[in-house]
Amino acid sequence: MSPQRRLQRYAVPSVAALAVAIGLVGAMHLKAARPVLAMLGVPCPVDQTTAEQVSALRASGLAHLRADRSAPARPVPGGFVLDGTTAEEAARWAHENGIACDDVKHGYSYLRCRGVDANKLGLAGPPVSELWLSFGPAGRLIGIDVYRRGMTASDTTAAWNDATDALRNALGMPTSAVGDASPQALSGSPLQTARLQYRFADYLAIVTASNLPYAGLAVREQYMSARL
Repeated sequence: MSPQRRLQRYAVPSVAALAVAIGLVGAMHLKAARPVLAMLGVPCPVDQTTAEQVSALRASGLAHLRADRSAPARPVPGGFVLDGTTAEEAARWAHENGIACDDVKHGYSYLRCRGVDANKLGLAGPPVSELWLSFGPAGRLIGIDVYRRGMTASDTTAAWNDATDALRNALGMPTSAVGDASPQALSGSPLQTARLQYRFADYLAIVTASNLPYAGLAVREQYMSARL
């Protein structure tokens, strides 16, 4: 089996399954994800996804991500509530704040918003390139994905520090932290990455800073319900 075939066999299911498992199918449609899928020769993995398939993959993925104890808090930006905020409430929030969003359906329902003022989410740093709100079969929020790309060094630092400091203040030390998120380290070479994770029985949070050849300096925040 060629190296490319092995990469397709193992990397593609891992990337697609993780995105689906955490309830953020729409994240695979981010501009930054398309070159990865294209390099692997993979068509969009979620166009024909059903709600049942999303639920099954999400359960499978969470089985590998969840920890034993519950989170002391489940912080998310924007004043939303995981497993509480409805799709209708989120759409009303967007309308009241003058935020243009699209309804997206890929098995589950998603609200995709672009160019969102970070202040409207209670965040520091530059505008959000793409915001995805993911809703489970019951129509309640199960995930938030905040993605910013093409940032300056100072904006990257502001976005990273704001997200990670808020999580540390609410939850203490992370479950894991790898890499150097300073712009100097990230800019050292393409694909440099730093990541901080919190894993609980009912909550997952991941903050990733990276230097992407097609998107520049980027910070992605993911906040997810781990309840089934």
